[in-house]
Amino acid sequence: MEDRDPATTEEYLQLHPADLADRLQRMPSDEAREVLIGLPRATAAAAISELEHEQSQELLAGFSPEQVTEFLGAMPSNEAADVAGDLSDEQREEALADLPPEKSAKVNALLRYPEDTAGGIMSDRFIALRSDQTILECQQTLRSLAETETPDVSYLYVTDGQKKFLGVISLRDLVFRRPERRIEDIMNRSAASIRVDADQEEIARQFEHYHYLGLPVLDFEGRLVGVLRANDVIEVAQDEATEDMQLMVGLSGEERALTPWHRSIRSRLPWLCVNLGTAFLAAAVVGIFESTIARWTVLAIFLPIVAGQGGNAGAQTLTVIIRDLALGELSPGDGRKALMKELLLGAVNGLAIGLIVGVVSYVWKGQAILGLVVGVAMLLNMVAAALSGVLIPFGLKAMKIDPALASSIFLTTVTDVAGFFFFLGLATMAMRWWGI
Repeated sequence: MEDRDPATTEEYLQLHPADLADRLQRMPSDEAREVLIGLPRATAAAAISELEHEQSQELLAGFSPEQVTEFLGAMPSNEAADVAGDLSDEQREEALADLPPEKSAKVNALLRYPEDTAGGIMSDRFIALRSDQTILECQQTLRSLAETETPDVSYLYVTDGQKKFLGVISLRDLVFRRPERRIEDIMNRSAASIRVDADQEEIARQFEHYHYLGLPVLDFEGRLVGVLRANDVIEVAQDEATEDMQLMVGLSGEERALTPWHRSIRSRLPWLCVNLGTAFLAAAVVGIFESTIARWTVLAIFLPIVAGQGGNAGAQTLTVIIRDLALGELSPGDGRKALMKELLLGAVNGLAIGLIVGVVSYVWKGQAILGLVVGVAMLLNMVAAALSGVLIPFGLKAMKIDPALASSIFLTTVTDVAGFFFFLGLATMAMRWWGI
């Protein structure tokens, strides 16, 4: 776009690709496309690769296949594969067909892997040295890459003639060892690796636990096909944390603040309907004790207190358990220990909160029986909340369901139903025993 304001274009050129992507996501789609067309292809491509998936898909849908091909051609293969995965089947096929054959083959190879696996996350840009090379030959290989865009060289990977992974070698060894030494004599053969189909949650756990800077990715025959780097895994871990947080409140796990409203509706409304159904279940429990409330109307004041405190206590337990399950810090054998700890906490917290609420109830309304009923109901509901906060996520995991998925809805149902039942049931018994 030759008629664009040069100062504005210059401003965009000074931005980091991630900051430019943020600007683009806040513009109308047509305006964002104009900005991209007016930028150098490398700059525009770097910004597109930083966009959220939905924004990338929406923006690229307005470009011609030729323009999309230019953008993909200016990206590293792994980033081009991520962006191409957001395109419609027809647009992706047309764009990749016009790429240079070597680049197209690399992108298509990466697209074969599911996006939530090591293959879908890895980069195919790495330096591999053959085990039968001498140090001098390897040094010459590295020098030949000096004029090209080389990948990160935190690790240098060693393979055999069939590209099967054998180990790693440090730059220090390449610099200080005698030039006639062979790589196979000095490489580290015990280096860790990961399979191409490894799940991204397991990958994030390994990087967090072992503090890797990178991991080689191997196919099913043990050939080196890519590398995982810490910065890519950090992004995966953030996405996983965001997904778990959203799933706990009934969102899709992929929604963002700028997600189009009609897509947000599709992910939110079904879970709100499920929540409505559980609310009717709690209301039905209250309905059973309608005559009790009619005769002792002050009970209605304390219903939300008993249920709400139970829900908050259960949410604390649920958050701790789901977090530890997600990070692999809890195994099925640890469930009993976690349950006993949370039951103890529930009982202690329930005694403390129940005593406070009972005293406040007595001082407020002047009825000792009311204080006793509220206090005991609070204790029982806090214990039920602790029990549910452990059993619900472990139960979902045992059924091969993400523990974050709808756990909070199930928990709220338990604490509401149990809280109302304990409170109103005890109140009904008190009315019979003491003739209230």
